[in-house]
Amino acid sequence: MFDIEQEADLGRVSGLEREVLLACADLSQNEAYAKTQDILGHRFLNEVSRPSIFRALKSLVNKNLLIQSNGFRGSYTINQSPQTMTF
Repeated sequence: MFDIEQEADLGRVSGLEREVLLACADLSQNEAYAKTQDILGHRFLNEVSRPSIFRALKSLVNKNLLIQSNGFRGSYTINQSPQTMTF
């Protein structure tokens, strides 16, 4: 797991960003996109405030780790192209 994190350069994301990213990955296993309402209610993020989660989502999109869906409002998917990630 550590090797995967290093390869994807996840050492540069905060703990909260990592938790949000993991929640999105977990939610994306059953659906094409992780929806905002499901992210907010995910068990990994029970103790986190809504504004903090939204800040983490915005940061992850800006870092190109998450892709915000154009067709579905409030939906995110994991960026599967690590070579295009920017920090």
